[in-house]
Amino acid sequence: MKKFLSKRIISIVGLSLMCATAAEATPAFARQMDMECMSCHFQTIPKLNSFGREFKMSGFTMTSGKKEIKSELNGGLALPEHLGFGFVLKARIHDTKVGNPAVTDDHTTFSEIFDESALLFGGKISDNIGASFELANGANDISVTDENGVVTGVDNEGSGAGISGKLTFAKSYSFGRLGATAFNTDSLGVFSGTEIYSTGLYRPIRQFENRKKTNIFQKNGIGDGSASGVQVYYSGHGLYATAGQYVPGYGQSIDVSIEGYKDFARAAYQFGVANFTVAAGGFYIGGDIIGVTQNAADIVWTTAADSFDRKANGLDMQVEGSISNMSLMITGAALLNNKYSPSGSKSAAKEDRTGFSFDAQLNPVSDIGVKVAYLSHEDKRVKTKDESIISLGAEYNVAQNVRLCLEYSNIDYPNNSAKKTDSDLLLMAMVAF
Repeated sequence: MKKFLSKRIISIVGLSLMCATAAEATPAFARQMDMECMSCHFQTIPKLNSFGREFKMSGFTMTSGKKEIKSELNGGLALPEHLGFGFVLKARIHDTKVGNPAVTDDHTTFSEIFDESALLFGGKISDNIGASFELANGANDISVTDENGVVTGVDNEGSGAGISGKLTFAKSYSFGRLGATAFNTDSLGVFSGTEIYSTGLYRPIRQFENRKKTNIFQKNGIGDGSASGVQVYYSGHGLYATAGQYVPGYGQSIDVSIEGYKDFARAAYQFGVANFTVAAGGFYIGGDIIGVTQNAADIVWTTAADSFDRKANGLDMQVEGSISNMSLMITGAALLNNKYSPSGSKSAAKEDRTGFSFDAQLNPVSDIGVKVAYLSHEDKRVKTKDESIISLGAEYNVAQNVRLCLEYSNIDYPNNSAKKTDSDLLLMAMVAF
């Protein structure tokens, strides 16, 4: 196994370095701003710094001041000379070990080559309108096992084939910025429309690549899965607040005859403490989708129907700054309430799963970071499914658009005496150009 894994690691590193040779250009938004990628990101892509958050709140309409195409006769339509395109390529090797005496072959190793890879396009459309879309590859279904190592289902770890994205209107006033976003995603969750912090509410922006072992929101499907909806938001004077409605489905059109949308809201307040920027907030998801069928016309539903009647709320926080010229980010998430009908079955007892997680990344030098995370997951119906997970990781930014990541997780089941400790090793290479 060690020899096999070593060969896979050498192969994936080689692949990433070959891609790096061809990936000298910066991604689309960096080209629009005529700036380096890391001007918008903190420590690693895709985590955002304060400037990156402002760029996103503007609806991707900020530019470098370069020449634009403008028509006064058509209402002052102005956009960059070209609509930006970019590519993100991700490749992973994942090795899991199930510590169950009843399982003879307790190792599972799988490769996810070009997983979550996508063609991205978008940017400024007019002075107050911007967009971001992606054309993604097919999804990779990964087996999900219970505490006894028995396969219970699949987890969509990749993006499904098709176009996902968002269209945003944003305008600045003396009291702050107001905006509205329409979004449609196959896998990035209800907060994919407009979310700016790295706490895991929006699936792509998180500290650890192994999201379900390190982030309580991602482990429980908060900020994950298919979603189509609209939202309005306010940003200004340290406050970010948004509210909207959505359905947990992905499609080019959504039929409202399914009797109702789900509600969601999110708020966070950002302030400064010494050399740090601190943000604290929370979220709410509520409302039932009634009379849904899995084959509803024009809609592709999320793999799990758990989202149909999910009611959830929680708190999150983020600390961003530096210690002795070393960049530091700490995030925390607490899932306070999370009740839903498993697989959409109203007759079954409701699942009730909560918990908390926190993680931190410190970069001793600008290109290299070390990470640690702790996750506590509580299943209030089946206590033997409780989990306690400690994770360690390392990041290396080979270039501003080339990233290598190594993570290890140790999973313990404190209320299940028959279950030994599991382990999970992940290696990821990402190239953006």
